[in-house]
Amino acid sequence: MVRRRCGTARCVSGPFVPMIPIRLSLSNFLCYRDNVPTLDFTGIHVACLCGPNGHGKSALLDAITWALWGRARSRTNDELISYGADECRVDLDFSSRGQEYRVTRSHGRAGRRRSGSSGLQLALVSGGVAAPLTGNVMRETQARIDNTVGMDYDTFVNSALLVQGRADEFTRRTPAERKTVLGKILGLETYDRLQVRAKERRDRLESTAHGLEASIQRIRWELEQSAGSEDELALVSTRLAALEQQLALQNDRTSALDIRIADLRRRQLQLGDSVERLESLPVELEGLKSAEAATREQVQQFETLIGQSASIRDGAARLAAARRRFEDLEQVRAEFDSLEREKTALRGTIQVRKTRLESDIEELRRHIDRLTPKAQACPGLEEDLRVAQEYEPVLALREKEINEARAKITKLSVKMGQIQGSVERFTSEGKELASKLELLRKASDDGDAVCPLCQTPLREDGCLRLEESYTQDIELKRKEFQDAKTQLTQLEAHNQQLGNGLPLQERELAEARTHREVRLKQLAAGIEESRLAAQELEQSSKGLAKYTLRLNQDEYAEEEAGGLRLLEERSLEMAYDDNARQSSYRETQELEGFALQVRLLDRAETEAPGLREALNRTVDMIVRRGEELDNLRRSLADDEAALAGLPALESELDVEKTQESAIQQAIQTATTRRGYLQGQVDLRKRLSRDLEEETRRLVSTREGYSIYHELTAAYGKQGIQAMLIETVVPRIEDEANELLGRMTDHRMNVKLETLKEPSSGKGAPRETLEILVSDELGPRSYEMYSGGEAFRVNLALRIALSKVLAQRMGAPLPTLFIDEGFGTQDTVGRERVLDVISAIGGEFEKVIVITHLDDLKEAFPVRIEVLKEGNGSSFCLT
Repeated sequence: MVRRRCGTARCVSGPFVPMIPIRLSLSNFLCYRDNVPTLDFTGIHVACLCGPNGHGKSALLDAITWALWGRARSRTNDELISYGADECRVDLDFSSRGQEYRVTRSHGRAGRRRSGSSGLQLALVSGGVAAPLTGNVMRETQARIDNTVGMDYDTFVNSALLVQGRADEFTRRTPAERKTVLGKILGLETYDRLQVRAKERRDRLESTAHGLEASIQRIRWELEQSAGSEDELALVSTRLAALEQQLALQNDRTSALDIRIADLRRRQLQLGDSVERLESLPVELEGLKSAEAATREQVQQFETLIGQSASIRDGAARLAAARRRFEDLEQVRAEFDSLEREKTALRGTIQVRKTRLESDIEELRRHIDRLTPKAQACPGLEEDLRVAQEYEPVLALREKEINEARAKITKLSVKMGQIQGSVERFTSEGKELASKLELLRKASDDGDAVCPLCQTPLREDGCLRLEESYTQDIELKRKEFQDAKTQLTQLEAHNQQLGNGLPLQERELAEARTHREVRLKQLAAGIEESRLAAQELEQSSKGLAKYTLRLNQDEYAEEEAGGLRLLEERSLEMAYDDNARQSSYRETQELEGFALQVRLLDRAETEAPGLREALNRTVDMIVRRGEELDNLRRSLADDEAALAGLPALESELDVEKTQESAIQQAIQTATTRRGYLQGQVDLRKRLSRDLEEETRRLVSTREGYSIYHELTAAYGKQGIQAMLIETVVPRIEDEANELLGRMTDHRMNVKLETLKEPSSGKGAPRETLEILVSDELGPRSYEMYSGGEAFRVNLALRIALSKVLAQRMGAPLPTLFIDEGFGTQDTVGRERVLDVISAIGGEFEKVIVITHLDDLKEAFPVRIEVLKEGNGSSFCLT
């Protein structure tokens, strides 16, 4: 059995495969809470799901459809969550194709801070271990569930589930919708997808054919445009060969002229060089003659010096001896100057040490002068400290007086508060007495006076006595109020008097204490500083005496003084005489001229032979330059005569080159044309090949288009699908009539019509799926039958659909759910329906009938009883 996946979760190909429920677990789903046991379908073949209405029978079927497809009777997922819970969950274990699967679906309620969230998982169960098959998104997981189950929700409720209140799900649809549902049950969606694919390929082939036709037309047009290219190519090739021969001859003539003219131009360039050489040779001869004279003079000078060599050598020897004596005296002078620099440095160091010691002595004297007043101030500071410490009792006495005044003010405030309370109480009591008096007077005027306290009637004399008593009490309260007011005024004045001066006294006391504490700290610090100054004064005085003694005894640079004495002794030992050095220097200067004469003599003895040879070479060059000048004058005359014909040759060369350029231009034009024509010839060959190829492709494409056009029609509703439905409908009709005959004692039957003639009586019949119901009174509309009769028709058709599907599969159908519908049947009708259910038990793996009728549940061997309690619904298996 082949299944194909596609982009949507509800797209299922092929007839559905057995889906058998195994276990159902649910938590907080509809009326079920989180304490519900697992419903195990193992071992159940035909069972009754029973219980009162509203206790949760249909909710179990809703749990199955919601777990598999996310569909139930509710409008939203939030409505599936139990009251008071935030999340519901359903786990369904089922078998399909011999494998066990587990699907888990959950949903969380949307809250104020979060939106509702749903979850979906699919797993393959083997040996109690679950291997996840969940996709990356819920849509992918749902597609895997649909492919595993082999059907979507709509197919399920039209074949395997008779939902409560929707038993007529198939019959109440329009004929076109019925045919669509039947097609989905039979797996005809595969042909719809095949038709779409065939149509897409047909359209693509049609578009390709149009493109090929346009391409063939374009190729034919291009072939027409390039006609005649081969003949013109032959003519152009012949003309191009002739032009190339003509160009070769022209090149020979031009090359010969070029050689002749190049030779003349080379002689012309040489002529210019000869003229320049002719101009420069006289100048060069004059230079050579001057060089000859200078060389002869230099030779004569060198020979004179060589003749005086004895005297020059003697003077040079005396110069060398004088220089050695001067160098010895210069060395002694350098050593003497070094000793003088060292002595100067030592004298500077001694003076620095003395100056530094004198500076330290002066600094100590100034420091002693600063310390002396501080060291002598200690007795006076100690006396001031004693006086400041003795002032403490005076401040304590002032503080005691201020505290007593503050306590007195506190007592006065308390007393003033008490008197103020009395004043307010007197005022209130006076107002109350005045109110009672006013009430009494009004009551007396009205003639029905009563006691304001006990409400007993009063006579006239009683009213007078009570009025007099109230008047006396009011006067007494007034006097007490005035006395308390006077006393309160006196206390306020006294309290104000005490309070006005007290802050100033407290502030003065605080300032006095602060000033005394600061003074005590200052005096203590001064005494400590004076004592430290006395100690430092003693140490500084000792240091001053020590430094003064070192200065007086010259003990501040003893090592430097010893070094200075040694240097002075060495200076005396050297016995340096500067006059002798000056005399030696003058002698050296007087003999310095012999050094130059010796160098000139050496040069003369070295260079004289070379100069004689150079003189001889110069004389030879003068002779050769004269001969060259004569030859150059003769050659210049011959070149000028040859160059006279150069302009005529150049004019002739220009004409030949113009002719050569014209031939080359003609060759280039012909070559370009030949290339274009060759391209046209090659293009025609390629276009011819393309035309043959495109023609073959067009023929093949048209054949493919014809095939897929026929397949599009064959896979359509009027093709294979209609043929399959026509094959299946009679079997559905026979099965339904057999079941309906059992339930109605053969009083009713149905007929399914797949074609209907047009009302006009013209044209081809149209596709439909009409349901015609007949009884002993004849055919009637489905809507005209009673609820019990309609339920039997619906049940017969639904079971017939399932049985025919099972026959096509060659295996029993998985499960049949029948939810209610028995309430419309009388006793005989119920028995016949139960007989039908028993009879079809062998056609299904499981049959689950849902009812609330007590007399029906006893007819089933297995019962799943549902009971609703205070904490939600539950069930038990019996």
